[in-house]
Amino acid sequence: MSKGRKVFFLYTFIISILILVGFSLRYIYNERETYFIVVRIYNIFEYAILSWLFFLYIKNKTIKYILLFSSIPFIAYCTFDFLIAPRPTLPFIPLILEYLILLIFIIYFFFEVIQETVIEPIYTKAIFWISVAFIINFSGNFFLFLYSKNSFNNEEFQRQYTIIYSSVTILKNILLCISVTIKDKEANEIHSLHDSFIDSSLDSNLPFKTQK
Repeated sequence: MSKGRKVFFLYTFIISILILVGFSLRYIYNERETYFIVVRIYNIFEYAILSWLFFLYIKNKTIKYILLFSSIPFIAYCTFDFLIAPRPTLPFIPLILEYLILLIFIIYFFFEVIQETVIEPIYTKAIFWISVAFIINFSGNFFLFLYSKNSFNNEEFQRQYTIIYSSVTILKNILLCISVTIKDKEANEIHSLHDSFIDSSLDSNLPFKTQK
């Protein structure tokens, strides 16, 4: 199993536990304040683990280390936002920042991919479906959270919020499930494919083939 896949499974494990805890606190025990704290923890873990995941795939050393170490100021800001909040509430601003920053880095990852020589289609790799899932999730919920800061107490907006957030989340999870079913090629398989690609390309440029 590749290191990237291990990080992804770590993400799904931790996030699944936090979702179950948050759901129980919110809808079973009606502990709203504790639920808001769990959401903030979710926010921090999601950013940190996804930063680590895309750190493994981005090739530019400067960009990848900026992404990895951006977790430190992000966690500091999330803590500050929690401390200055007059009462426990959903972390809309930290979520907006998370979505915006990670969206930029994921788009940069695709920018790197399209500049490479294509040996195998990108859609045959799990990271493609993971990236698309989070692009849809982040872009779909970005403006929703942006408007939620001032409109969340409006009942009509809450209904729209539930529909949009649920739809985007379901689509994201479907794409993440697709990524799990894809088996990444081992390094030796890729090298073999690369060698055959080069050989066939060279042969096609020869005016004739040597006779044995």
